[in-house]
Amino acid sequence: MKLTPIIAALRSRCPRFENRVGGAAQFKAIPEAGKLRLPAAYVVPAEDVTGEQKSQTDYWQDLTEGFSVIVVLSNERDEKGQWASYDAVHDVRQEIWKALLGWEPDPQAHEIQYAGGMLLDLNRHELYYQFDFT
Repeated sequence: MKLTPIIAALRSRCPRFENRVGGAAQFKAIPEAGKLRLPAAYVVPAEDVTGEQKSQTDYWQDLTEGFSVIVVLSNERDEKGQWASYDAVHDVRQEIWKALLGWEPDPQAHEIQYAGGMLLDLNRHELYYQFDFT
């Protein structure tokens, strides 16, 4: 699956990020100066799942391609002294779902489906959360 259309869709359909959606190259561990301002999202390739070979004479196998959207949110305290990023993850998930779920960016692939999510990292300044899709 080509990830460029996914990046373009998130840039145009998720105003929260203000076009701050990058790819794997931008997410790679680079100096702080090279990271996008927050909030930001990064689209990276994920696990590919293959089915069994279906033919003994030809190559015929199902492939489910995966990708992840890693969001980086500010984890600064809000005016109440609470960590605002916990509620923001819920809001971001809804925005990303609206932008991607059910969409077929490639006519030869199935529509995008949500496969789960997990917290990657949390510190006093940033929250990293990964949303997985197939």
